[in-house]
Amino acid sequence: MRQIGLVMCTLLAGAGAAISAGGPASAQTPGGQGDGTVLVSLVRQDFSDCNNGNVSTRDPSLVQGTAWVTRQPDGTTAVKVGLTVQPKTTYHFYLKCVRQLGDIVTDEEGIGSAVFSFPTNAVGSVYAFDMYPQGAPLGNKFQSVQVSNR
Repeated sequence: MRQIGLVMCTLLAGAGAAISAGGPASAQTPGGQGDGTVLVSLVRQDFSDCNNGNVSTRDPSLVQGTAWVTRQPDGTTAVKVGLTVQPKTTYHFYLKCVRQLGDIVTDEEGIGSAVFSFPTNAVGSVYAFDMYPQGAPLGNKFQSVQVSNR
């Protein structure tokens, strides 16, 4: 069963990379889910600016997770995260340069998932996510591609 989870996270991460490689993913435009959900890749990269302007999926080997971002009618944005990273590790997940949304704990195979939400008006027209474990060790930080709130 764990193998299936790993394969699904890997496949979904690849799908997110394919959708988001061309620029910011639009949180208003349907991203294949039919409900306004877009897929946003999480890329192994140590640093970027607040909007992750230089984060790219050009090297698919660096994509290790996906965030499904959906604007809700109640004025919130929901974020469902799936990833395959370091085993038995707690990753702090952030709305980049705004606030921490919560934690994702990975299992013995490095698979983790979580669901978060935040007020849609807490971000500007372009925003991003980042995540890393306590102490933020180099090589174990992840940045999302940009998300467009238009």
